[in-house]
Amino acid sequence: MKIIKPMKKRRILLFTGNGKGKSTAAFGMLARALGHGMRARVIQFVKSDDAVGEQKFFSHLQGVDWQQFGQGFLPRDPDSPVMEQHRIAARKGLDAAIEALLSPAYDFVLLDELCFALSQKLIPLDPLIEALSSMEDGKIVVLTGRNAPAELIAFADTVTEMTMIKHGYEQGIPAMKGVEN
Repeated sequence: MKIIKPMKKRRILLFTGNGKGKSTAAFGMLARALGHGMRARVIQFVKSDDAVGEQKFFSHLQGVDWQQFGQGFLPRDPDSPVMEQHRIAARKGLDAAIEALLSPAYDFVLLDELCFALSQKLIPLDPLIEALSSMEDGKIVVLTGRNAPAELIAFADTVTEMTMIKHGYEQGIPAMKGVEN
């Protein structure tokens, strides 16, 4: 009788939509992974504030490599000369993401605001899909951001869309430590 070992599948989870909670869900998964002794890499696209709670907490923990490749809020005008700085930063983030996805050094890779960077055409999708296709089994990847492209939704094995019913910001409540940052 031939014994077949179960295959350690890789996982690709995607949190998208206009509602709050995409990054919050992803960082909850990071906490779980670290609790199981996994080695993690967090790469943030667009975000540039190193004073947000998740970075202050997770980036100093053993087993977490953390990098931000953002320039902050994007200008409303996609033809703004400032957009090139955002594209350069995001491309560096994509290179780091591909390296992390293909590296055996990481069990868990979180690509925060990746979908937003894709939707704003800061980075191309094809190299990311190629890297996701080439990952070793057992790796867990979590992707976040609004406006996830259909190809990425189709590729992921678990997709959750956060839907906003209402948000305090619409009622004049500013971003608050412990809630939005």
